[in-house]
Amino acid sequence: MTRPIRMQAFIGGLAVALLLLTQGACTNTITGDNRYAFYHPDLVRYVAAQGDFPVLIIANPFGAGLDGALLATMQLPGFYAPAAFKATTAEARKDGHLVLIFNPIRTSTGDAACSAPLAQTASAAPAGAANNLRLQAAFCYGRDAVSVAYLEMPRPRGFNDPAFGEAMSQLLAVLLPSQIPDQGGCSDPAGLNC
Repeated sequence: MTRPIRMQAFIGGLAVALLLLTQGACTNTITGDNRYAFYHPDLVRYVAAQGDFPVLIIANPFGAGLDGALLATMQLPGFYAPAAFKATTAEARKDGHLVLIFNPIRTSTGDAACSAPLAQTASAAPAGAANNLRLQAAFCYGRDAVSVAYLEMPRPRGFNDPAFGEAMSQLLAVLLPSQIPDQGGCSDPAGLNC
């Protein structure tokens, strides 16, 4: 093989590798999460034990009348007992519930998602965002934030898209972990405060 042919083969291989890396980069991304002091897995279990797990959906991109169908495709992370998700309204929500805000404003926080969820979505997607889906999920107790997580992914074909189902599973596992990640081993080397 001559040098120009080897160079062409190398450049072609490099182009294929970059294309594969670029396609791999277009996956689901949890862009942030936070658990507040009030978070505990037992609170998730308590809400699930009440029967249906209430969810407030804001700006459903799949259609306003499809909240129930969207929720039917979702489930609690596997380390919790099964509980069906059920749509609720901003007025009817109380105690523990989830808030899913599609296309949230960039400054939305967990506290804002729980206290004023209807004001946390942008009226229109920003330019260039048509190919992306952004979602803020908050676990709330009353009007207080318990945990929050953010997801960004390529826009799915619909709520039955397997990529969307996987993204929602990942998001819920981050939002509702089975353990308190910051609680664990004792940081006191003498062991006096453990």
